[in-house]
Amino acid sequence: MHHPWPDELLRVPHRRDVPFAKLTTLGVGGTCQWLFEPTDEKEAATFLRACHKEGLPYRVLGMGSNLVILGDVAIPVLRLRFPAELKRHGNLISAPASFGHIRLSQQAAEMGLSGMEYAAGIPGSVGGALRMNAGAYGAELIDVLDTFRFLTPEGELIEKKPTPGEFKYRWSFFAEVQAVATAMTVKLAEGDRDTIKAQVAVNMEKRGTSQPLSKRNAGCIFKNPTGASAGRLIDQAGLKGLRVGDAEVSPEHGNFLVNLGKASASDFAELMDTVRAKVKEVHGVDLEPEVEIWRNASPVAGSL
Repeated sequence: MHHPWPDELLRVPHRRDVPFAKLTTLGVGGTCQWLFEPTDEKEAATFLRACHKEGLPYRVLGMGSNLVILGDVAIPVLRLRFPAELKRHGNLISAPASFGHIRLSQQAAEMGLSGMEYAAGIPGSVGGALRMNAGAYGAELIDVLDTFRFLTPEGELIEKKPTPGEFKYRWSFFAEVQAVATAMTVKLAEGDRDTIKAQVAVNMEKRGTSQPLSKRNAGCIFKNPTGASAGRLIDQAGLKGLRVGDAEVSPEHGNFLVNLGKASASDFAELMDTVRAKVKEVHGVDLEPEVEIWRNASPVAGSL
């Protein structure tokens, strides 16, 4: 199906018909029919301006670690591919949105700078971390965030310091506006390089042992309900090890639904629905997804 995208949009580097299995950590989904991969803020701004002008819906993809895709996506998908370089000024480190979050914590440790250790076990990109105010072990991104840069839906570049209310627990204002994060600067503290590196290693190991990182997954699938653990509720409902095709509730951690190899989008959708229904039946609790879910999206419906 060909779409008469505006010429301006097609000037941005892009690829056709890329399987989402290659673009997400879960390895499930249909085809990304149009993947736009700008290499700098200027190209990203061109993409946004063109979509805005034409009233075209689009989606933004990071490293695909917190994402379950159920079907094909025919609308443009934006995935930043900025040069993977960090800039350091004293205790400040700037990283592009497409830089790996775990890699940032490792590089900060190498520099003898402390504050990013919490990120050692959190996959995804810096942009994704900004978008959901990523955190673990009682620390979160907002604790060290100095400034951040983003493009408005009209393609205007803004750099600012965070203000109260913009970042909360596992949430940021990016969830409500169609802005695209492009970079951030974190303010860290000098410390002992070996101690910081050891803490990063411990956090990596901790995440690895309590969670089935050897199998393809999208991280925790459901949010923890108030005062409860989604994983425990799933476990108590007797769902660990439940399979639909190659989609499985991990025997190691109830809140991880894993892809054993060839799980389809429909396997996954069915498994998620079954888990939610059973937890509701046993505990009377409605589990809400923590992952982002994309269903079939076509430009005609204009659905986002």
